[in-house]
Amino acid sequence: MRTRIKVCGVTRVEDARMVAEAGADAVGVVLTESPRRVTNEQAAAIRAAVPPGVKLVGVFGTEPPEIVDPAARSIGLDAVQVAGWLDRDAERIFEVWHVIRAASLPDPIELSMVPLRTYLLDGQDTARAGGSGKRADWAWAKRCVELGRRLIVAGGLTPENVSTLVLEVRPFGVDASSGLESEVGRKSPERVRDFIDRVRAADRERPKRS
Repeated sequence: MRTRIKVCGVTRVEDARMVAEAGADAVGVVLTESPRRVTNEQAAAIRAAVPPGVKLVGVFGTEPPEIVDPAARSIGLDAVQVAGWLDRDAERIFEVWHVIRAASLPDPIELSMVPLRTYLLDGQDTARAGGSGKRADWAWAKRCVELGRRLIVAGGLTPENVSTLVLEVRPFGVDASSGLESEVGRKSPERVRDFIDRVRAADRERPKRS
């Protein structure tokens, strides 16, 4: 299986283009409190720069649908990343990625598979919605994947450790932000390309599921 790659915390049009050209499957823009937060207008400009086939994901915190839905529609987001929506299955024109970020993680078997949901595991940080660089719980992630949940792993990923994650955990996707920066809010082209190259190399190396 090909691991999906999201590069998050993109704040500039030129970085969005670079990330897409490097081969990422998704570009993430932060629309909640964060040093990497962008306005709806900036996100719309990034949307225009992202080519077809590359998802634009809006990252929110615990904002309710009444705030998220209009922003997603006006920007043209392909997916939203939110926390606290697990009991809300309303039909939407965009995907909903459910963020799990807690000091005490639930038993993965309790996470619903019907309807099919995309879960995103991030490192625990009470101060911000993402981009903290804190590593997530890979052991929990591995169990989640073994139980058949569609999981994207974020939290402290870098070119130096992502191959190990892909080979050991085999998640549906990976998501990196601060580990790919030259400074806060600016992506390093070298680190972005290295990260993507290492994920693809790990994909070729890992054994196929029987």
